[in-house]
Amino acid sequence: MHHSSLAAFVTAITSPLSAATSAETSFVHPAAVYPSRFRVTDRRGQHDVTQEPATYTENVDESNTLNTYPEIPIDLVDCFSPMEWKQRCALAVSYRIAYLHDWHENIFNHITLKVHGSDQETDGPHFLLNDFGLGFDEITACNLLKVNLDGVIVNQPAPIPANRRTINRGKGRVFKPGFVLHSALHAAREDVHAIWHGHDLDATAVSQTTFGILPLSQEATYALSKGISYHPFEGSANDMSEQPRLVQNLGPTNQILMLEDHGPIVACPTIEEAFAGMYFLTRACKFQIKSLSAVGGDLRKIHMPSAETLDEMFRRMDKFDDAPSSEESDNKFAHDTPGLMFAYARRSAENEFGSYSIYT
Repeated sequence: MHHSSLAAFVTAITSPLSAATSAETSFVHPAAVYPSRFRVTDRRGQHDVTQEPATYTENVDESNTLNTYPEIPIDLVDCFSPMEWKQRCALAVSYRIAYLHDWHENIFNHITLKVHGSDQETDGPHFLLNDFGLGFDEITACNLLKVNLDGVIVNQPAPIPANRRTINRGKGRVFKPGFVLHSALHAAREDVHAIWHGHDLDATAVSQTTFGILPLSQEATYALSKGISYHPFEGSANDMSEQPRLVQNLGPTNQILMLEDHGPIVACPTIEEAFAGMYFLTRACKFQIKSLSAVGGDLRKIHMPSAETLDEMFRRMDKFDDAPSSEESDNKFAHDTPGLMFAYARRSAENEFGSYSIYT
């Protein structure tokens, strides 16, 4: 958001709060005094191309060792490549994780994962998503659908055995709003392989405010450091004409798109990073909603960091994954925080649902 736009809405949200409000106590949005740390798009839709590039975790190999899945069953070896099977397992457990975190809404919302190597297909890339009509707690590695960017279900090399699809035994259903959102971003961003979208109550409530996510917690700083954009509400996301605006508003580097009056989208290179982004984003929104409720919505009564504090907050966030120096060397190394977070969430889901019900 540009400085002029911020100044306008800051004035609008603070002036009616109290007749006794003085210039010294007026709320000032941190982005107004430190815009370089708030990589957001102007609410008019003009993307700020001067924003700093988002940084991405490069611990993909380590994440893969943290999160292992069962070998492909013998009756499925002709249906999926080993890599697609692993991706199906990771995505299936992601839906179960989302269910446990209450990031679901009956049969709605989506988490998608781009199929490895599908960019080279004539109708690629392909991505995996849930079969419309199934709840998040019913998603398995076998009942996920594979679709192309036109929303057409892609046939597997061999039919999936009927006993592997115990719910909706037909070809499957693609929900158009999910396809519109996810296909637009998968097509536009080569770096984006995992997209996580949900209607968490607090995150959606924050998306309905003019000031969006505020830097009120460590969790908020994590989310903001990934780059946040905002996309104006146009109604149900089932109109293909909205796709260019979605892409423009997310921009070339940001990982979080707040759909105003709708809910958040987290778009990342890996499913582990997408989970971590959604986790910290929703936690930040819960804290923000509670703190605003505690002060009756009076933003002037909220501890808002200064520009100098913001600088330190983001400096420390740049080193969020750092581990202590080893005794043998002064060189630092980084933990794979998203991978570790996902591994714990995966184990929790497996304990709750049973591995067999998720992966087979």
